[in-house]
Amino acid sequence: MNKLLYVFLLVATTVSAQAPVPFWTETFANGLPTTWTTQDASGQDVIWTWCSNPEAGNSEAGCSPVWNDALNAQTPFNATTAANGFVTVDSDEATQLPNDHVSRLTTAPINCAGKSTVFVRFQSLLGTYTYNADDKAILKVSTDQTNWTSFQVFFGLTTTERWSANPEVSIIDVSSVAGNQATVYLQWEWTGNWDYMWNLDDVEVFDQNPTPRHDLGISEFFYPASSFAQPASELRTDTFGFYGRVTNFGLADQTNVELKAWITDDAGTILFADSAKIGVLPVGYVDSLIILDKLFAPEVEEGTYNIHYQVSADSTDLRPGDNVQVRQFVATSALFAKEDLPEQFFRPSGADALSNYYVCNYYATSNTSPEQYRALSADFAYTIDEAELDITNIQAAIYLLKVKDNIADDLSNLDNSSFFASFDWVGLGEYGSDASTEDDGSIRNVGLLDFNTGEEGIALEEGARYMLAVGYANDNVFVFHGFNDDNSYLFSSTLIYDGSDFVTFGPDANAVLRLNLGLVSTTDNNPLPEQAMQLFPNPVTDNINLDVKLEKSGPLAITIADMSGKVIVMENYDNVQQQLFNYKLPKLAAGTYLARIATNEGTLTKPFTVVGK
Repeated sequence: MNKLLYVFLLVATTVSAQAPVPFWTETFANGLPTTWTTQDASGQDVIWTWCSNPEAGNSEAGCSPVWNDALNAQTPFNATTAANGFVTVDSDEATQLPNDHVSRLTTAPINCAGKSTVFVRFQSLLGTYTYNADDKAILKVSTDQTNWTSFQVFFGLTTTERWSANPEVSIIDVSSVAGNQATVYLQWEWTGNWDYMWNLDDVEVFDQNPTPRHDLGISEFFYPASSFAQPASELRTDTFGFYGRVTNFGLADQTNVELKAWITDDAGTILFADSAKIGVLPVGYVDSLIILDKLFAPEVEEGTYNIHYQVSADSTDLRPGDNVQVRQFVATSALFAKEDLPEQFFRPSGADALSNYYVCNYYATSNTSPEQYRALSADFAYTIDEAELDITNIQAAIYLLKVKDNIADDLSNLDNSSFFASFDWVGLGEYGSDASTEDDGSIRNVGLLDFNTGEEGIALEEGARYMLAVGYANDNVFVFHGFNDDNSYLFSSTLIYDGSDFVTFGPDANAVLRLNLGLVSTTDNNPLPEQAMQLFPNPVTDNINLDVKLEKSGPLAITIADMSGKVIVMENYDNVQQQLFNYKLPKLAAGTYLARIATNEGTLTKPFTVVGK
């Protein structure tokens, strides 16, 4: 009996050490406490209010908008007890003020006597537009409501990034002011002017650090594909390497820390796996680099694939949410893209002072295909603030630019004197909105013309580097371009030229700016013998066979396209002489299509017919 009691006490003590209990809490379940005060020190009545429902938006008094529009893509406030109510200050509702509001929310006195260590933990969501949040949205602590000490809440939250995490969990050591004090006041103060809002919930005060003892996380990981989507034939010339940065967020050293990486197809089949260990990751170590030894050559067919990273250690992680990261890459028929879909919309800070700005994505072609392809069109996405621009009068120029040979592979020596100084201009497209255009952040498609000939499509060189760019000029500098932050390429993938310099919004800010390919020619100027390829069945419903018989082995490119040359299937093979190929076609409209093979000796193109099932 005594032994069992001892074990129970030991377990209870361990759990308590790992999960401290707050000695003071406020969840706002019963509204804004009457003993708290809310005021705007600027005298403009921008004050904190209580909201009962995070999904209500501004349809309910006291609540602020959810901002789930295309530009901001926010979700309802996700604090632990937000569904029972929270407090908010709505800077946007006040619109542009003659002076900055200084909105303050102050607690009733909190008794911290006998507690030499005092930590405050709370959950919030902030949207900033006019001012960076670092020194504008702060926590202040006082023992007399006259002398206040400020503590930073948000780190690096700028007007470009706009939104904090949802929720942002802040843990702040206020012992220097509150330790052993019988009367302590907490105050959340936001200095702003036509920003978004600041939501606050689940305030807790502890007499010890509430940070878990065991808390590892992947703070950064290498996204090994050079583009989220690229033609399967191009992808096969890529080589994936793997590494990640691991942080010990906890209060105890972590032993036998292991980082694993693996690749799966959509069916869950593992195509590649590797791992690496470090013996000890001490407390306070941030972004410790772990490099995996093996490389992956993606010999894959068209489809979607998953990149997995996982970190673990001897101890059980108490906040495992950041222990695993999963990202996708796609092997396409004829599309280059850096992202899956638009999730955020940005423009350079101070864009209203610029004459123009450019957003560009970096793409490269392989040097192994005997076929020649052309850039047919570009896709991009944007949105606007209707108070600044009319959606029916948006104009943008699309450029395809070849990177000059003297520019380094990492683009580190780009010439900042002008946007075009480091490139040769090879293609152009023009976009204009009209009365039917909706501001929905959707993908827009623009055809590309050869800059020198004016003809549709631009022939791409083997082993060349290109920039696909969109330029916004004059009033269009107010346009917000579409981005996606799912993948961190850790190299120059998306760049912005702001009129004086090439910059980036960050390694995981990838522009929605896609390149669609087609055949340069559907004519056999140097035809292979008729027997070099037989195709069957013909007509086709969904599968087609290509029986290839060449005089000698060598590189082979197979392309299936529509009559305009737009690519449906694009495959490159290293060494083929005789082989039967089978392709499952995507759902195609009934009509005539082309099957084409290309070798170093010539090409052969044959039509076939697709019929409905």
